[in-house]
Amino acid sequence: MLDDLPRQPRLPQGNMTAFPKSETCSICRDHLSWEWVPHVLVQGRTLAGTGTWQRPLLDGACSSCYEARERERQQLVQQEQCRNRLVQLLGGEKPYREFTFDGFEVAAGNRLAFDRARAFDPTANNLYLWGPCGVGKTHLASAAARACLERGQAFEILTPPKLTRKTRMREPDAEQTIIDSLVRLPVLVLDDFGIGSDTPYFRQVLQELLDKRQNQDRHGLLVTSPYSPPALSERMADDTIPSRLFGICDVVEINGEDYRLHRR
Repeated sequence: MLDDLPRQPRLPQGNMTAFPKSETCSICRDHLSWEWVPHVLVQGRTLAGTGTWQRPLLDGACSSCYEARERERQQLVQQEQCRNRLVQLLGGEKPYREFTFDGFEVAAGNRLAFDRARAFDPTANNLYLWGPCGVGKTHLASAAARACLERGQAFEILTPPKLTRKTRMREPDAEQTIIDSLVRLPVLVLDDFGIGSDTPYFRQVLQELLDKRQNQDRHGLLVTSPYSPPALSERMADDTIPSRLFGICDVVEINGEDYRLHRR
C-alpha cells in the first residue's frame, strides 16, 4: 500500500519538523502525524524505506485499531468455519438451527436426560440415552456434541449403517486407520443404535471400537437408542455389545411426546 502513495521529498534529519502532514484514524478519530524514519546506512548505502516520511495509518486505521479490527475479522472467520463444520456434522441447516439446548422443550419425562446431556464432559463421561421415537434423543446428543466442538473438542455423528459404510470394502490397513481415528475422537455419537440390520461385520467393528476406547481410557461416547439395556440384548440376541456399552455408559431413559406429531 505504501508503494502506491506519492513519494514525499526526503528531508535532512535536521529539518524533520518541516513536514506538517497528519491523518485521522477512521475508527478512533485520533489525529496522528506522519513519522520520520531516519536514514539507515548499510555498507555505505541507504536502506530502503528509511530516510523518509511514513504514514501513521494502515488501511485507514492506526496500529491499535487495525490490530483490533484484524482480531475481530479472524474471530468472524473462525466462527463461520465452526458454523460450516457444525452444519456438515449435524447433517444440514435444519438440525443446526434446532438442535440446541435453548431449543429443547424440557418436561418431567426428559429433564434428567436434558441435565445429563448439558453437563456432558467428554473427558469423563459416556452417556446412553434411550426412549421412544421423537422424544429428543438425537436433539440432546447433537446439542451436547456441538457444545464440545465450540470448546475445541472434535466430534462425529454416525448411525450404525454409516459406520458400516465408512469401514467396509476397504483394504485392512485403510479400515484400521478409520477405526483408530474414531477411537481417538474426543466425542463420538452413535445415533439410533439398534435400528437397521445387525450384521456380524458391524458387531466386529463396533466391538473393536468400544474395546479400544475403553482400553485407552477414552470417554466422550454418546449413544442414542430406542432400546433399553434388556431390550437391546434381546434385539441383538447377544450380550457382547450391550455388555460393553452398559459397562461404560451412564444409562438415562427419556420420555415424552413425539415432537414430530406434536408439531403437526
